[in-house]
Amino acid sequence: MNRILLAAILTSAALTACAANRPMVTAKKEADHAFAFGDYAKAAPAYLEILEKAPGDWEVEYRYGVCLAELGNLREARTHVETAQAANPTSDEVAAGLAQVYFKLGEKQKLVQLLQDRGNFQRSLASLMLLADYALLMNDADTATTAINGAILLAEGNDFEPYLKAVIIAEKLGDTKSASRRLRQAYAIAPNAPAVGAKLSEYGLAIEPTTGLPPGP
Repeated sequence: MNRILLAAILTSAALTACAANRPMVTAKKEADHAFAFGDYAKAAPAYLEILEKAPGDWEVEYRYGVCLAELGNLREARTHVETAQAANPTSDEVAAGLAQVYFKLGEKQKLVQLLQDRGNFQRSLASLMLLADYALLMNDADTATTAINGAILLAEGNDFEPYLKAVIIAEKLGDTKSASRRLRQAYAIAPNAPAVGAKLSEYGLAIEPTTGLPPGP
């Protein structure tokens, strides 16, 4: 065996031994730092190291799954993100990560079911808004409309963003009357929001006392 190959083997063995013996807090710090900067190739082995030593941390499962998804290993990513979601079913972040994996895998029904259930049973506004976005990407106007109507109900007139999303959906359907109504409802909730003002200008709607409409279905 030549000296260069022997040196490479010894170096690799030393690094492996070092990783095996280092504290998990060190591995976690390295993994989280790499994850924050989008260095998934570096974060993934550090998260795997933690899982092999102490499985059961939902956040590590989730982040390892995200890394795998970003690196193209979608099927294994699904397993880890599903594990994280089962351990922490109330997390909007984990649900969003799982929805993205389902979308990349082309598993439309699982994506829709996941986000619908969160909206219906956990009253997650974020999940219904996300479902509307994915439905638009999948050219599924019916699901998008149902999702955004559910989001509007959950918002109870306290958030203008579902109404603006409803404007976009109505535009996709060519329903300018509904789009205008939703926009005027958004204005009633947030008259000073730049996004609302920009859309009003686009529609040529004057800002006056009668511009706003009461929020609601």
